[in-house]
Amino acid sequence: MLCVPAAAWPARAVPPAPAQFQTEPHPLDTFLTDILNFTHPTGIRGTVRMVDLDGPVLWLNWAERSDDAPGFGTGWYVVPGDALLAVHPRPSDALVDLRALRKGDAVELVIQRDAGGKRRILSFRDPSRPPQVPL
Repeated sequence: MLCVPAAAWPARAVPPAPAQFQTEPHPLDTFLTDILNFTHPTGIRGTVRMVDLDGPVLWLNWAERSDDAPGFGTGWYVVPGDALLAVHPRPSDALVDLRALRKGDAVELVIQRDAGGKRRILSFRDPSRPPQVPL
């Protein structure tokens, strides 16, 4: 058996430790995070796509968003693409009668995410009817 002293071994190449890169979030990730942020009252406009009375859930073809609380008179911007958004009436909500809504009806809502993570309707307006009904 041949013994070679360790000092005679060739130096091993040790790869450098991986660099720690600080990267900026992708613009699409930032956009999606911002547009889906409903931690504060948020105005949304769209048309009814479907009403699920069992949920109850109102499914919207989401067209616009505004963060201009409390009146939401300005600050509306277009939500790109064919965005679909589900919103829920509050459990004790007699104001929003989902049974009266039909596919294609235009609606304007103020919504906010509740403690359970659901987007709850805070106020509802059917633009084809008289002024907004506040909650």
